[in-house]
Amino acid sequence: MKQLKKTPLKDPHGAAIVDYFNGNRDHILLLHNNYGEPEEMPVEVFFRDDLDFSVLENLALIECKGKVLDVGAGAGAHSLALQSRGFELHALENSAGCVDVLTKSGIRNVHFMDFHAHTEKYDTLLVLMNGIGLAGTLDKVGDFLKKCMDRLNPNGQLLIDSSDISYLYEEGIPRPSGYHGEVRYQYEYKGEKGEWFEWVYVDQQTLRQLTDKLGLKLEVLMTDEHDQYLACITK
Repeated sequence: MKQLKKTPLKDPHGAAIVDYFNGNRDHILLLHNNYGEPEEMPVEVFFRDDLDFSVLENLALIECKGKVLDVGAGAGAHSLALQSRGFELHALENSAGCVDVLTKSGIRNVHFMDFHAHTEKYDTLLVLMNGIGLAGTLDKVGDFLKKCMDRLNPNGQLLIDSSDISYLYEEGIPRPSGYHGEVRYQYEYKGEKGEWFEWVYVDQQTLRQLTDKLGLKLEVLMTDEHDQYLACITK
């Protein structure tokens, strides 16, 4: 298992996942945001199995091929499903708590590091649960996509999802001055707060403009009733 050069001092998200895995489920994981009241983040969502996956998630797993990297694997729900189907599955996480659970759950190839430091190549990069948000802000999405393309073997694919959150600002919440999909979050667990982090939701039209600019092929595989969509991006 590869190690981070520096382990984050506060990992409330990972701590909540470790507790849930160990059967300690008395505390709430809160997700603070920059646009409204904090919301409870149900930890059980990270421990779902095939029967609980959405249609979008199941389609993403069906579309996987070859050697797969699950980026931001969390507690390993998607990783476990793919490994059980015989894929050469690699799970990448920068949360110490998540890595502990991934390892104890039986994931054979666990990488404890930041995605930008990872250099192996794959046939499929799987980046789910609004995975494009890992880019942080809209102006970083292009570089994030380039990094993903660099990590693909010839004929490889990036399977990634996002959504249009413009509906948030139809309910009286002030619209941000910049891109409407940029938000900031902070986890809190057992009274301990992590660092604020940037997250971005990218609507389909904007993502197509970005991929066209980079000379990449974008295919939207499905869009659900909540405007969440699954995209396949290739060179």
